[in-house]
Amino acid sequence: MPENETADLTVDELARGAGIPVSTVRLYQNRGILPPPEKRGRVGYYGPGHVQRLRLIAELQERGFSLAGIKEALDAWGSGRSLGELLGAGDADREPVRLSPAELADRFDGVVVSQADLQRASRLGLIELDGADIVVSHRSFAEIGPAVARLGLPIGEILDEYEALQAAMAEVATRFRAVFDRHLWQPFVDAGQPADRVATLPADAATLATLAQSVVATELSDRFDAFVAGYVERAGLAE
Repeated sequence: MPENETADLTVDELARGAGIPVSTVRLYQNRGILPPPEKRGRVGYYGPGHVQRLRLIAELQERGFSLAGIKEALDAWGSGRSLGELLGAGDADREPVRLSPAELADRFDGVVVSQADLQRASRLGLIELDGADIVVSHRSFAEIGPAVARLGLPIGEILDEYEALQAAMAEVATRFRAVFDRHLWQPFVDAGQPADRVATLPADAATLATLAQSVVATELSDRFDAFVAGYVERAGLAE
C-alpha cells in the first residue's frame, strides 16, 4: 500500500489494503495486538502505524506465531526485551536441546569430542554444561555441528571458524544497529516518541533484520558458488 494511502483509513480501507476481513481487524484489536483507531466523532481512523502493525502480525504468523504468541512477543518488545527474542519466539530451531554424553556421542557418530572441546564450546555460548548433561543453545546447532564434523573437519577447527563467524556477525549486527539508530530510532526520539509510531518500530526493525539476513545469506552463497566452481574447474570436472 503506497505511503500516501495509509493515512486516515477507515476500518474497511485498512482491511482491504491488508487483504484481510474487517472481522480480523476487530479480532486483532480485541486481542490487544492492534492499537485502537483514532476516534473522530463516531468514526475510527487508522494510520501508518496500524498498517505497519498488520504487516508485522502477518510476518510473525508466517513464522509460526499464534495470536497469543504475537501478543506476548509485542508486549515483551514494548517492555524492552530484545528484537532477537521477539523474532525468535516460536522458532523451534532456536530452542535449546538437552543431550546426555551418550546422545551427543551418537550424533557425532564416532568423532571424538573431548572435554576441552566441550569447555571451549561452553565459553563460546554454543552449549551449557549442566551436571552430566550438555544443553545445546539452539536445536539447529545440535544438527549442524555433527554434520560439519562428519565432513572431516576437526572439532577444534570447527570451533575456530565459529568464533571467527561470531566476530564477523557481531560487526554486521553493529553496522545494522547503527543504521537503525540513525534513520529509524533517532527520528522517532526527535519527534517526541509519538504513540502512533510505536507500532511501526518493531515492523521496521523486523524488516531491516530480514534484509540483513538475506544479504548475508546471498553474499555467502555467491562466494561459496564462486570458490566451488573454481575447484571444479581445477579438477577438470567443468563442462
